[in-house]
Amino acid sequence: MMAKARWSVLGVLALGLASTGCVAGAKAIPNASFRSQYQGGPKCEGKDIKVVRQDGHALVLDVCGTYEDWKWSALNGWLYVGPSAEQPVKAPVDTDGDSIVDPSDACPNEAGPANADPAKNGCPPSPDGDADGVADGSDACPTVPGLATTDPKTHGCPPDHDGDRILDSADACPMLVGVATADPKTNGCPSDKDGDGIYDSADACPDVPGSASPVPEKNGCPKATLTATEIVIDDTIEFELGKAALLPESRAILEAVAGILKANPDITKIEVQGHTDDEGNRTVNRKLSQERAQAVFEAIVALGVEKTRLAAKGYGSEKPLVKEKTDEARTKNRRVQFLVLKRVKAGEAAAPSQAAPAAKALAPVKAAAAAKPPKPAAPKKK
Repeated sequence: MMAKARWSVLGVLALGLASTGCVAGAKAIPNASFRSQYQGGPKCEGKDIKVVRQDGHALVLDVCGTYEDWKWSALNGWLYVGPSAEQPVKAPVDTDGDSIVDPSDACPNEAGPANADPAKNGCPPSPDGDADGVADGSDACPTVPGLATTDPKTHGCPPDHDGDRILDSADACPMLVGVATADPKTNGCPSDKDGDGIYDSADACPDVPGSASPVPEKNGCPKATLTATEIVIDDTIEFELGKAALLPESRAILEAVAGILKANPDITKIEVQGHTDDEGNRTVNRKLSQERAQAVFEAIVALGVEKTRLAAKGYGSEKPLVKEKTDEARTKNRRVQFLVLKRVKAGEAAAPSQAAPAAKALAPVKAAAAAKPPKPAAPKKK
């Protein structure tokens, strides 16, 4: 009696569902619809429920695109077992049509090429105007091909090894931090305000052109400077021991003195003074000092200075700078000085003079060593 009542209910449900178009027919269909309608399953109104396969008392239904397993019970009829282990094979979805399925496509709505980076796979490439492989959005130099770096300030820029923001290709000093200049020969090099080839950071006289020196406090300073009364030299003019022959290391000082005279034509007379210490015979000392003063005189003339602007005078030991009798005092007293005897005042014409040929050899200075850089040396005794 109860079984008849149950089947009569199912029959009514089957009839009602069939009228909605949800049932395709057969006993299994209304049972599936019954489960879907009243047991929390997917609603299938207006959709077909299809029998995928029936094998005796086992049934596989396609309910809204999902396969379900059902089993026949003599007591209760067709019963829902659960989702089938067999499910329909669904074609992969590729929304943007770039042949990269949506689950693997980082940009499923924008067509793009495959990329080994999951975050970029299937995404359109970012603009890269300079074609260096670094997208313009992160390229610090988007118009110049460069290299990828970890520094956002240099990412995508050409190499700049010293980090001075001047690319190596235009940097005259690519391994030294420098400053930009209009001169290709100095662009990217450290500052050298006086243009003497010695960078300001190592130049003891950065505002005045000078010469290189192993002594830090003299490096970059001029070998000679002009005061109101004399041309002051920063080192000692050296001679062979007991002779008037100039040593090669004196050349740089002589060139500096000659340069000052050429740059200041108003200086019309300089006295080249030779001095010795107090050791030895006074007459010998005076003679030696005169010969040395004359050697310097001739060397400066050979460098292109008019001989009429020079006078050589040897004083021996008569005019010591220091009167003590120590070795240090004697070293200071052995010297050559350049005293300004006459300068033409403003508006006063200087007397014409015959310049010595600049090409004349600097005979007292050994030519073979002339190119050697100056080196510090203790002044020789007379």
